[in-house]
Amino acid sequence: MSLHIFYMKKTIIVLGLLLLRFLTFAQEVKLEVNAPSIVAVGEQFRLTYSLNKRPSSFTPPNIQNFEVLAGPSTSQSTSIEVINGRVTQSENISYTFILEATKEGKFTIDPAKAVVSNEELKSNAINIEVVKQTNSSQQQQQGQNSNQQEQVESRNDLPSSDLFVTIELSRSSVYLGEPLVATLKLYTTINIVGFNDMKFPAFNGFWSQELETPTNIEFKRANVNGKLYSAGVIKKYLLFPQKNSNLEIEPFELEVLYQQRTNHAQSIFDDFFGSVETYKKKLVSKSISVAVKDLPVNAPESFKGGVGSFKLEPSIDKNVAKTNEAITLKLKLSGVGNIKLIESPKVEFPSSFELFDPKTTDKITNSTEGSTGYKLFEYVAIPRTPGDFTIPPIVFTYFDPSKGQYVTTKSSEFNIKVTSDGATTSAVSGFGYGKEDIKFIGKDIRFIKTSKLSEKPFSGYFIGSFMFFFTIIFLLLSFGALMYFMNKHKKEMSDIMLIKNKKANKVARKRLQVAESHLKENRREPFFEEIHKAMWGYLSDKLSIPVSNLTSDNARIELKLKNIEDNDVEEFMRIISVCEYARFAPATDNSEMSLLYNSAHQLISKLEQIIKR
Repeated sequence: MSLHIFYMKKTIIVLGLLLLRFLTFAQEVKLEVNAPSIVAVGEQFRLTYSLNKRPSSFTPPNIQNFEVLAGPSTSQSTSIEVINGRVTQSENISYTFILEATKEGKFTIDPAKAVVSNEELKSNAINIEVVKQTNSSQQQQQGQNSNQQEQVESRNDLPSSDLFVTIELSRSSVYLGEPLVATLKLYTTINIVGFNDMKFPAFNGFWSQELETPTNIEFKRANVNGKLYSAGVIKKYLLFPQKNSNLEIEPFELEVLYQQRTNHAQSIFDDFFGSVETYKKKLVSKSISVAVKDLPVNAPESFKGGVGSFKLEPSIDKNVAKTNEAITLKLKLSGVGNIKLIESPKVEFPSSFELFDPKTTDKITNSTEGSTGYKLFEYVAIPRTPGDFTIPPIVFTYFDPSKGQYVTTKSSEFNIKVTSDGATTSAVSGFGYGKEDIKFIGKDIRFIKTSKLSEKPFSGYFIGSFMFFFTIIFLLLSFGALMYFMNKHKKEMSDIMLIKNKKANKVARKRLQVAESHLKENRREPFFEEIHKAMWGYLSDKLSIPVSNLTSDNARIELKLKNIEDNDVEEFMRIISVCEYARFAPATDNSEMSLLYNSAHQLISKLEQIIKR
């Protein structure tokens, strides 16, 4: 019996191995290559070819223009997974070369070849650009051998070519309303450790939407005029120009903290390794202009401001209805472009239909391609008379920048049959009278009486009495007082800035309450965002300055004009600075967030006592 079980186990193992082998053969075999696209002269890097199945032979390419330091070295890995009784096996074989770039230029490494199960596989060719060695690396190597008596301050004068910021546009010339992307980037050849005092452009003349970017800056290699940099994206904006002229984007400012190695040895270890100092440098990008072309002058009446590529899909919920029964007409506008800014297309309903203002909903996603999604217009109309009616074709026109011309789409007409609901007649309704109006025809005219009026004493009537005049005077005074207070209230309501000023403290405290809830849940980013909104929003409402126009400089000036002490002004700026740059800093613990919350709460309370309208 035990021998029988032994053979059964052995058979199961063999079948399992055969199954794994079969699954391995069933996988699609690929030969892939991996290497950096940009390297510097003298830099060593890896060139790796990998397969997901062991080949019977591997033929590497003839590598030219690079020095082969080692390789090919072979490595192999195998993994087996069992999920819900299903067994899968994956295998990886890689061949790695260590290469060194010896000269500048753009070079191509030919494909490698491998034979698997009598089938020849070929990898892709790979292009590698070699640029000259960065200045910072050369300076670092030279600095390690330079005179130790060199002054540290001289290293603070960092060349602008080693560290700078730019505003890069997806296109420099656009049509009015055509989207473009502005990318704020940092280029560096040195070690960055932090950021301070950012000032983003206001994008005057544009309708702007900030695009989502990673919380932590991701640096990638970039070649700028033959020099190798690490480039990171600070922010991205989707811009829609609103003026047909050359629009200038103001500079982007950023203070960067960076580290450099010095040669001031204070110990034997510093003498051997060198010491590292941290410096700061204020970076200012160049202003950049966008040429905005006006749209052609022959715009048809059906043009509603759409610039991009769109599709209009109209639909109606019913073609047969009764009088006084609502009919809903929907217009779905979808596509890519300035869809958020497009006005409702014109729809002509029959004159006997009672029409309500259209309801607008949208689902729009902003990306580097523009605003993508749809906008839905819903028209509700109620037919008041029976009959056969027609809603004419709906015409919609948009401007297509890729074609440089207007494009017009036209829907089919909608035929609607309306029957009577039994509550009205077309003869009466057609002239604008209802049943209640007919009841009084013949009764609303009173003939003049020819009989003599009764001659009662005048004093027997209320009219002319003391109470009559008193009542009139009281009503006139009450009416005058009511009109005065109504006008005063209307004037206050029309002064939006005055309303915001009165509610500034209340609004700020609500935002602080939201920030406190985020603090308790240790939600870092929403906490800093709410504190930032509370501070800038309070100052904007109190000083009657739009948030978009508030900067650190004019905020300081306005606060000092309100007799705010310098310490409080700097505390306000400090809180704003901490909130703005929290996304670039390491995670903050809860105690520091609590201190920031308390500081913001106390400062707003103090400013409320000092700043008056």
